[in-house]
Amino acid sequence: MAGERAAPNQWPAMWTPSGIPYGSLHASECKQAFSLAFTHAIAAAARCTISDLRSDVETIDYTVRQVAHHRRYSSSVVDVQMKCTSQDVLREDGVHWELSGAHYNKLQDPRTYNRKILVVLVVPGDPVDWLATEKDRMILNGSAFWTCIEGSGPTSGSTKTVVLPRKNVYNVEQLLGILYRIGSGGKP
Repeated sequence: MAGERAAPNQWPAMWTPSGIPYGSLHASECKQAFSLAFTHAIAAAARCTISDLRSDVETIDYTVRQVAHHRRYSSSVVDVQMKCTSQDVLREDGVHWELSGAHYNKLQDPRTYNRKILVVLVVPGDPVDWLATEKDRMILNGSAFWTCIEGSGPTSGSTKTVVLPRKNVYNVEQLLGILYRIGSGGKP
């Protein structure tokens, strides 16, 4: 409505073209749900499974599992920390994402059993533009990028900016490559 102001990280009231109101789910919750839908779509197309974690004590949102015959193992897993943003974080060299120092230190820790990656999904500013449905398809609008900071060394700062390279597009092909390298005894 004209003149209505949104609370921080909340959208103003919205209606469809036919006058039906959208829900009032907070912007951060919408981004979290959309990022999981995006991830589930990629994992399903890659013929992998996702295990959602109930608590985020290890800075992990979910684990992707694959059963396939790799060079070393017959299955592989990767833990994923997922972020979703509509902020202007995409630069020429990749996505510049700021992590808290504690979050960064957990993701870079090389002593964990499962390999970890950070994925950042960049979506349009208006949630109406996140999804397009047509008669024969549904299109999820956004680009996701990934990186592995394992072994990068800890930070003593309160924050640390991580660059997720543009070449590391989080899609089916790259997810399968990550799992293949892990299943062959390597890093993502």
